[in-house]
Amino acid sequence: MSRVVLSKAAFLSTANDRKREDVPMPEFGEGAVIPVWAMTARERTAFERQFANANGKTVDARVQEFRERLLVACCRDDDGNPMFTVDDVQALGGKDAAVIERLVNAAQRLSGFTQQDIEQTVGN
Repeated sequence: MSRVVLSKAAFLSTANDRKREDVPMPEFGEGAVIPVWAMTARERTAFERQFANANGKTVDARVQEFRERLLVACCRDDDGNPMFTVDDVQALGGKDAAVIERLVNAAQRLSGFTQQDIEQTVGN
């Protein structure tokens, strides 16, 4: 494989390098999916900031909603519009854990979250 060093212009071009994955939702019928998008660097920073107060310590109530808030950040329609808002966090928390975990796993993988990142974000 040859090596090609990208220029700044090539890297910052308008080409869409944002990954997304259709996560199957067989519980809702054949072919049903929810698109999960990778976060941008800016979105990930904003996401992580939700979990810290002014002193840098985690906010307990939000820590308990990590999965649901991750889905708010990453589940989008085909045009990139968010499927959920923070107003949906409680409703998402009431869904089947296996279904939610399937979406969460995709969101974590696509957005580059390691277990260490998650533990650091939620202060666990």
